[in-house]
This record gives sequence, C-alpha cells and structure tokens, in this order.
Amino acid sequence: MSKKQPIDRFKLKAELVQQMLDGTISMGQVGKRIRSEGLQMTQEEVCKLLGLSRQVVSDIENDKGNPRLDSLRKYFKLMGLEIALLPRQRSELQPITSTT
Repeated sequence: MSKKQPIDRFKLKAELVQQMLDGTISMGQVGKRIRSEGLQMTQEEVCKLLGLSRQVVSDIENDKGNPRLDSLRKYFKLMGLEIALLPRQRSELQPITSTT
C-alpha cells in the first residue's frame, strides 16, 4: 500500500470530534476518516492489529449492527479516542465544549 502525504492527525481528530459534537458526522464516520486519512490504514490492517473481524470493523464504521463494547473500545483506542457519555440534547453540550 502506498502512503499518501502525511497529515496532521491531531488536527483531523479535533475537527472530526467537533463535527460529531455538532451532529454533522457520526461516530462511525469519525473512526473511518481517522483510520483512512489520519492513520492511513486499511480495514484489513486494523483487523489484524486488533484481532477484530472485518465485519465488526465495517459495522463500526458504517454505524450498523450491534458491536460489543470491548470491540468499540479497541477500535476507538487505536484511533486515539475513547467512548464517553454525552447529553443527547446538543444545546446541553455548549457549556461543556465552549472555551472562555
């Protein structure tokens, strides 16, 4: 696999997480973009590294199925993220995410 030009993974991650908090991108889409653009890894490479099936990785990235919590944790840990609880109402996020 030929590697693309390196990008700032941390900037990408911050932008994608902000989009997720804004409700414009899903958790699976965040993971897929960090994997493909930031880490420049294929699904197969992630599967081998984490010991997950391709179906599980595909389900996570496409927001389908019902992956186990430990699979989600493994996957998102590789992406540099962790699973967290957030308020369902986006308006409740503003005090949490706003900077002063």
